[in-house]
Amino acid sequence: MKINKNGILALSLAFLMVLPTIALTMPLAKADAEAEGPQKLPVEHGPWGVWYKFETSLMTLIFPSGGKKPMFLWWYTNDNSTIYVVKFQGIIEYLTFDLQHYDRRYQANSTIIQHIIEKRFVEPKMGRLKQNVREQVRQAIISKLIAKLLGLHSPYLSFSSGNWTLEGPMPVTNVTSGDVSYWSFNFTLTNVSRPEFKFSENNIQIRCRFYAATTTETPDPEHSYTVAAGQLKFDFVISHWEWNMDKLQSFVDWLNENHRDLNITIPTYKTGLALWINLASIKVEDLASAKNDVQGQYQETVETKSKMQGAAINDEYCPVSANKTKNEYERQIQVTSRFKNRTRIQYANKEENVSGFLEFVPWARLLNETGDTVDYVNVTASYIAAGAHLRLFICYPYFGNYTLEHDPTIGIASAPLIPMLITPTFMAILIGATIVIAIAVVVVRLRKKPINIVGIR
Repeated sequence: MKINKNGILALSLAFLMVLPTIALTMPLAKADAEAEGPQKLPVEHGPWGVWYKFETSLMTLIFPSGGKKPMFLWWYTNDNSTIYVVKFQGIIEYLTFDLQHYDRRYQANSTIIQHIIEKRFVEPKMGRLKQNVREQVRQAIISKLIAKLLGLHSPYLSFSSGNWTLEGPMPVTNVTSGDVSYWSFNFTLTNVSRPEFKFSENNIQIRCRFYAATTTETPDPEHSYTVAAGQLKFDFVISHWEWNMDKLQSFVDWLNENHRDLNITIPTYKTGLALWINLASIKVEDLASAKNDVQGQYQETVETKSKMQGAAINDEYCPVSANKTKNEYERQIQVTSRFKNRTRIQYANKEENVSGFLEFVPWARLLNETGDTVDYVNVTASYIAAGAHLRLFICYPYFGNYTLEHDPTIGIASAPLIPMLITPTFMAILIGATIVIAIAVVVVRLRKKPINIVGIR
């Protein structure tokens, strides 16, 4: 096939333009295959200074051995240069009149609750009253509301404000084979310093399972998921939560009794809880700052030492270098995804072929006092870049007096496909091939003859 010099130039340009696409199709690390393929992984485990440590051929996991506030750190066992961190910050009660996911503008504090009830439910009804009594009735209603709001707790329960107890780890064996299936351990919030949150003591748990064998769990015939060997699954469990909006029920009853003609209805169930988690990544030399962090020495935290560049949230890249928490609000995550109906937040590093991830299913279980499942609720989520780390809010709708249980997973996988994920060696090969074509173009210009790309005539 003969190509003139313009054709050669066009071919060279096209080749250069497709370099990134070709690079992205090159094989990545085998972390995904290793995580999903083996049925069983040998696990080394035991105390490691202030940490407890699990290690497999794929993933190494550490967490505070003395309880403390819960935090997980893990890395690819063959390369500890990047350590992935999930740090549990606390719980935030928020309102869902406008949004189903957490947004700081709608925290369930007394000021925001008063504003929403007054503007959305009370004021629209005042037009029904005669002008001479309108302001008097309005003031009576607001005064009664303010009196009720004085008894509300803060919308934010910080996990650092309490003491956590660690139970385990204990091996759990397969009944049939006798082999260890996973190691079980629990973080339980056992003491809270703030009196307003005493109701949360022993009612918040993070129940963990580190798997030695790939396992499919089936809570019921309609819900199942697989946890691979070498991954950690943790159940966030919360019971007997005292909802601020529930405390307004007596105010709603008073309204109905004393102002029936206004017909004011306030749905007190328009509220939810957000589990606030920080995602960060540090270098191995920064483990000392993580140690100080879990021990309550806040001069250095994992967030201040974080080198995280970005995250792939359901395959959409989100840079986290800039701190958006002052000028922007939380962004909603489309929870359902192609990951077998899971949402995945994956650490994205341009220099590396493997990365950590956190993922969760889009539903949570509601349990009664006997531990039986009575219902499932939809899970939402939001996030915001916070300066070298990501703030993630996993959001649960109002669940009354039931116990809520939700089960995220962390592990190691191949790095997400983000721009410029090209190895230097492969780039050199591509550039070399392009130079060869360019030389051919020069030869054509000198000889002013058409050429055959197989051989010059």
